[in-house]
Amino acid sequence: MRNFYFRIQVITLISLLGILFIFYPEGFCSEFLQDDQVQEQEIKKAKIYEDIYPLISESDLYCSFFVWKGAKPEIEIIGAEREYEKTLLNDGDIFYVNKGKDDGLEAGQVFLIVEIGSNIADFGPIAFKRGRAVVVDLEDHHASAKVEKSCGSVMVGYFLIPFEEKEGQTGKDLGYDVSPSSIKEGVKGQVIYLQKDFNQIGKGYWALIDIGEQDGIQVGQQLVIYRIVKEGTPVQVFGNIIVIDTQESTSTVKVLSCKDVIRLGDLVHVRPSE
Repeated sequence: MRNFYFRIQVITLISLLGILFIFYPEGFCSEFLQDDQVQEQEIKKAKIYEDIYPLISESDLYCSFFVWKGAKPEIEIIGAEREYEKTLLNDGDIFYVNKGKDDGLEAGQVFLIVEIGSNIADFGPIAFKRGRAVVVDLEDHHASAKVEKSCGSVMVGYFLIPFEEKEGQTGKDLGYDVSPSSIKEGVKGQVIYLQKDFNQIGKGYWALIDIGEQDGIQVGQQLVIYRIVKEGTPVQVFGNIIVIDTQESTSTVKVLSCKDVIRLGDLVHVRPSE
């Protein structure tokens, strides 16, 4: 008797499903089709974006460093609110500068905060990007500004320069699988400064190299790093870097990948295909 009732239930269920399929075929299949389509799209998306990721970030653009040329900037931070109790300024803090309305400053104007450091060999002083500030109040020859976004801490004695909006970049790390024999002709340079004066750096860190715009170097360009281990042997290509800022004769770069640490004096070369 139990088997009989079970068969009746199965027959009834099949009949109901058949009726649904006859009268609503699209509704019956749409959910399954959508799932298949979503899965297919995800597979395609994964293939398209394989190894694609941000190469140049906002931090690279506005928190790194570069070689400063010429006289020091004219706009200087000369004081700050609550300066009597804190010397390091962070996001939201107000500071004062030595220029004002009569010097061309305007309310809402955005500036890049820079610290001018020591000289690098014969290239000039290094300028550290310390964040972004906006002018909030004006007097004839003085102004108040607010730290919008800091990279570390801001201090009295730092300078303001015009802020330039820049775009990041996504792409693929081209790596350092380059034939040593191809490192012959083309633009060459070397590493002249490492982030925070480290003795060596690895992936994700910044450095300065001694080739720049006058050598045809451009932001977003990827270069390989190599060294000569022993005279008379092939060069050792061991790293890939990307240019995040350019000056006339120098460039700021970030290490994308490497199989050995990067040190001062290591050599750089424009990729053979470029």
